[in-house]
Amino acid sequence: MLVADLGGTSLRVAVVGAGGVEARARVATDALDGDAGTWLRRWLREQGHDVAAAAIAVAAPVDGERARLTNAAVDIDARDVGVPCVLLNDLAAAALGVDRVDEDRVVDLGGGPRRPDGPMAVLGVGTGLGEAVRVGEVVVPGEGGHGAFAPLDEEQAALWEWLRARHGYVDWEHVASGSALPALLEHAVERVGAGRELALRLERGDDPAPLVLELAEQDAACGLALRLLLTALGAEAGNLALRHLPEGGLWLVGGVAGKLRSWLLPGGHFDAAFRERGRFSARAAAIPRRLVLDDDVGLWGAAVAARSLVD
Repeated sequence: MLVADLGGTSLRVAVVGAGGVEARARVATDALDGDAGTWLRRWLREQGHDVAAAAIAVAAPVDGERARLTNAAVDIDARDVGVPCVLLNDLAAAALGVDRVDEDRVVDLGGGPRRPDGPMAVLGVGTGLGEAVRVGEVVVPGEGGHGAFAPLDEEQAALWEWLRARHGYVDWEHVASGSALPALLEHAVERVGAGRELALRLERGDDPAPLVLELAEQDAACGLALRLLLTALGAEAGNLALRHLPEGGLWLVGGVAGKLRSWLLPGGHFDAAFRERGRFSARAAAIPRRLVLDDDVGLWGAAVAARSLVD
């Protein structure tokens, strides 16, 4: 089977056989020339693999056999892959894959014990912000990351006003994703100023997103930007938990989530915002939270979907 995870930053692809992963590759999304299906067909031909079926997880809403990435100018048509192929939302794939990840690649973020047969909610923190819910083997994808951001205090209200002047509509992805970090840092610099090292590195053109994490402990603007992101992420994770009461776990996945590991642990801004649920705070605190560090979680979920085409 061919399995792939197509995101705003990169495409991860693998051929999975009875003996495990037989071939894999990773390519920048920008290198796909806007057409992921054609690239995958060509890659299969170059590798010389004869696959029976394919499943592609896509960071976008899926319209039957076609999808267009939300955060990149890339299209995919399942018919272009050259084998029987199903497309599914990337968070739907992650939801199918989370409980297939090795335990040593899962970090406990707090809450009570998981109920294995309980509903699960997945929050994907990468270039964008995605959400999905799973009950048994049935997954309900959604676009909750594009729901309206609701500020909880004066600090977040100032951020909302600033973003509203830019975008008109402010969603959770604007404040709780990898793509949000440059704007969060710009806003923070306007609020508290930039320290000497941050100013020098911004002036020379360094990518602001990794600077936020690297300098968070020593630069006031980076610290504020990170706090804004963690608080917003915790708030929306708490919203997701109360919407669905996922006793099977609320799972965080995605490359940015992994980089935030030390700040997602109990006792931090994420945890505090997650728990701040008014009279339902105790109920929210009991929801089991898990961080998945396996970057292949979407591939494992895609393999489940691909298998359904040949079983």
